[in-house]
Amino acid sequence: MELASRIVSVVLGVAVMVLLLWPITVPVGFCEAWWASRQAQSRQKTQPAPRPQPEWARPASVPAPNPKTPPPASTPAQHAVTPSVDEGTKPAPVADEKQAPEQLAALNDHDKTGAVTPKETTKRYYRVKVRDGGTLQAGKVVIRLSGIAAREADATCKDGNGKSWPCGAAAKAALTRLIRARAVSCALPKGGEHNIFEASCEVAGTDLSTWLVRQGWATPQSPHDAALAEAAKTAKSEKLGLWRSPE
Repeated sequence: MELASRIVSVVLGVAVMVLLLWPITVPVGFCEAWWASRQAQSRQKTQPAPRPQPEWARPASVPAPNPKTPPPASTPAQHAVTPSVDEGTKPAPVADEKQAPEQLAALNDHDKTGAVTPKETTKRYYRVKVRDGGTLQAGKVVIRLSGIAAREADATCKDGNGKSWPCGAAAKAALTRLIRARAVSCALPKGGEHNIFEASCEVAGTDLSTWLVRQGWATPQSPHDAALAEAAKTAKSEKLGLWRSPE
């Protein structure tokens, strides 16, 4: 009995020592691993079950390749081929074809010295006054009608009977009636407009120099001007203007 009681006392003492020394003897990592496993088990129990994925969202199943079927032959890439153009058959640029006549015209405008001949320009004059049968005035500009010889405004002429009459005033009045209040278009000389210059002028398409000669109020300056010479011949045969019959 005494031996049994001692054994029991020793066992109880050992148990007490084990309980007291348990936090020191058990490794820290074992406790952490045990605690982590407990937390994982609790999350798995509280996590809701995943919803089934619809068929349209499921990835298409790719059939496994058949080892007996040979792989398809790769199609060679098609590259754009630029057609080659023979250099001898290349068409000439359109721009060059259009510029060729302009360049030819520019070359024709050059005179012997290499200078470009200025093109003749036309100017319209308004409120034109007739100074005499061959001279116009627009503001401060005086224009003498080219190609003709006209009488002064105060000139007098003699008819076949030797009687004087105011032919200059008659020519001035006739030209004034033709122009009236219409604009007169005159071709400017090469040097441009001056205070006094000679030019060919027209009114509504009627050349004033030709009209004056045809009506007998002026004579051609040069016999080589065929148009004016013919107009003077007709006026003289019809006895118009300066060639009128004696009274």
